[in-house]
Amino acid sequence: MNNYLKDSGLFFKEVSLGIHGNISDKEIIQLTFNFALGCERLLKGILYDINPTYILIEPTFKNSLRIFYSNKIIPEIVHDKELPSKPNSDVITFNTCILRAQFISKTTLQYKNTLFAISNARDIIAHCELKLLDKQSLKEILRRDFYAIINSYADELKIRKNHFYDSQRVNFSKSSGILRSNLEKGIKQELEDHKRFWSLSKKNESFIKDSKKRTEEILKRGNTEIVKCPACKNDALLYLEPYFKSNQLRLLRVTTGYVVKEFRCLYCNLGIKNPSILDNLGLRTIKESCARCGREIDNENNTGLCSDCEDYYGKDG
Repeated sequence: MNNYLKDSGLFFKEVSLGIHGNISDKEIIQLTFNFALGCERLLKGILYDINPTYILIEPTFKNSLRIFYSNKIIPEIVHDKELPSKPNSDVITFNTCILRAQFISKTTLQYKNTLFAISNARDIIAHCELKLLDKQSLKEILRRDFYAIINSYADELKIRKNHFYDSQRVNFSKSSGILRSNLEKGIKQELEDHKRFWSLSKKNESFIKDSKKRTEEILKRGNTEIVKCPACKNDALLYLEPYFKSNQLRLLRVTTGYVVKEFRCLYCNLGIKNPSILDNLGLRTIKESCARCGREIDNENNTGLCSDCEDYYGKDG
């Protein structure tokens, strides 16, 4: 087990020990922060096991060689000016970890929206006014989803659960299961209500025509994606927020991925913002963006570039 995976357990155990039925606002803030720190290290550990360079902001050969494999460098050239004397050992952010790990970790993909919510809360706690936190939503995530998420990662990575929390906390697991069951019942009822709305509305041709027109108009504005509505099975909208990172070489920001902010169906009026419900219904995006310009990739050549950049730079980048 690498050090990132080992260290994640320190933070998760603090969270598991602090979760109870009536978490105070002060406790929510600290528990969420520890949850985020644990998740970030866990995701870095997953990426590290695949390839250590995946966690570096600057994963170039000479830089990563100096950081991870300095003992392999031939002694005669260890101080050669071609090798950086002070390599850039900065690692990627929590959000970038999610965007990368989703391709190799089923748990990350399954709970992607919830992980982004935790990451956003972490940024608010670290940098912004605490009044911006949605404490009720975070309380629900802690009491309902923490146990399920950590259990899923433990099973996926084949790590003993007591590395992440006290496995004897039976009441903790039971309460989490009850809350998740209640969530699923609420979702089922919500879908049934909107199915009924659609069954009454689908006979109205002008309503259907207007819903289709409005859906297409919103889609053209960008940062949206079409998905099938889980209630009425019509085309619905995922509203996306681009995630940027700075490209120092080109002095610009590039889009590296997208976060789902909302789901909305204009046919049955189903709307969802809660990240746990979005995850439960599988409403997520893995839309890719061009590594050079940030535009959405519009081909299937697996080069990481959009068509325009591919034509300009060549398929070898």
